[in-house]
Amino acid sequence: MVIYVDVLFVVNFFITYLLLISTSFFAKSEIKQYRAVLASVLGGLYSLVIICDKLNFLLSLIGKIIISMLIVFVAFGFIRVWTYFKNFIIFYFSNVLFLGVISAICMFFSPKGMTVKNSNVYFDISASQLLVSAFCAYLVTYIIIKITNRTLAKGEIYSLSIFVDAKEYKLFAFADSGNKLREPFSDYPVIIVDKSKMPDKCERLIPCQTVSGQGVLKAFKPDKIIISSGKNKIEITKVYVALSDVDSKKFSAVLSNELINI
Repeated sequence: MVIYVDVLFVVNFFITYLLLISTSFFAKSEIKQYRAVLASVLGGLYSLVIICDKLNFLLSLIGKIIISMLIVFVAFGFIRVWTYFKNFIIFYFSNVLFLGVISAICMFFSPKGMTVKNSNVYFDISASQLLVSAFCAYLVTYIIIKITNRTLAKGEIYSLSIFVDAKEYKLFAFADSGNKLREPFSDYPVIIVDKSKMPDKCERLIPCQTVSGQGVLKAFKPDKIIISSGKNKIEITKVYVALSDVDSKKFSAVLSNELINI
């Protein structure tokens, strides 16, 4: 079979992208689109190793693990050791499962134009078929993201202890996948807290999107925060608290899903 470099790259780019989205869903780890694209480009470039004899060492088990670790790092960054390790395990075994399914299809059905070599998948299809398949893959991924963003962490209420200047403030918090605020300099996630529950303290101004347009929220970095749910407790220091109005009788703060991802 003649292998076209552009088709090999694009096919494995989209496979890597879909596997990263799946990892984000199952690990409950937020993934930014630009990071997902960059990591998928890396996955596509890695597939080209099969046509370069001088890079064959990257096709070994150690080489595959190293590349997978790099892809996960590019996609999700490094927040905590356990979070990174969990993302890596889920991504790596998603790859193994996917390749197992594709290999089984090749073995039992022998579809024309489908090939698996050294963990890389190749489809011998025309440019028009490739574009249509890519569009369908993107459309399916987009729908999955929209659905999961609405259902992830639905109804989850956590106990929150915020320690500021030797004082502890206890309140309830809601885990919302829509809270994607980050402090722009440190890139730390942000917890939105009802301003009536906390002292009026401002160390940073964090840009945000409001109903009336762009706005800013007063924010500060607490000494630490403890998030509790049942017997599980998470202690966090790399986080900011933003003050705003939280219109709810059940909770006084809104968490990012990233903070409960342990």
